[in-house]
Amino acid sequence: MNCQKIKKLLNPYIDKTLDADMSKQVDEHLKSCPICNKEYQSLKEIITSLNSLSNQSVPTDFTQSIMAKISQKEIQIQSSWMDSLKRQFSFPRFSLRLAGAAATAALVMFFAFTFIFNTPVISPICSSEVKFSLKINDNNAHTVAVVGDFNGWDPRLNLLEDSEGDGIWTGTLKLEPGRYEYMFVLDGEKWFPDPNALRYVKDGFGNRNAILEINNCNSI
Repeated sequence: MNCQKIKKLLNPYIDKTLDADMSKQVDEHLKSCPICNKEYQSLKEIITSLNSLSNQSVPTDFTQSIMAKISQKEIQIQSSWMDSLKRQFSFPRFSLRLAGAAATAALVMFFAFTFIFNTPVISPICSSEVKFSLKINDNNAHTVAVVGDFNGWDPRLNLLEDSEGDGIWTGTLKLEPGRYEYMFVLDGEKWFPDPNALRYVKDGFGNRNAILEINNCNSI
């Protein structure tokens, strides 16, 4: 593996969430590459320093609340055709009383024209089934959850299952087309990105989120 791939695997390598073969490849690369090894040592020092800090109690929903606020996007609501029509015809009341039959007919025609040609187009909503999978070598793992933009970063909502007892946790979600950031959560406490993801982005907390893009209803 090249240095770029190794750097992406340093976090799960330190956390010991990689499988045996992947861990061996990372270990061999670190022995032969002083640049990656230096970054690995620096990362370990940071983690050691963080672990030495005293624990502070926070609300149970602190992390998912922060992540949900970060991922919120401003939604602009388009005015309906009726609101637009009201703005265009904001006449004083007396003007309608003074209007003749011709003006009344023109108003009716305008209503009909606006309704026929300006009715909002409603696009059908579709979704794709996305399968999340994670291999964990720790036999003591109790729960594995997938969290992201699609569930408010709440580790209680979408739990994966290890039905075969082989350490491979899987789960399927129905998601609409779009771009999503996500992570895995082990036993409700340990947050880490998908080691098999193709793309990552910084999460603002010193870690990275995996990126999932769904282009249409038939591909993920």
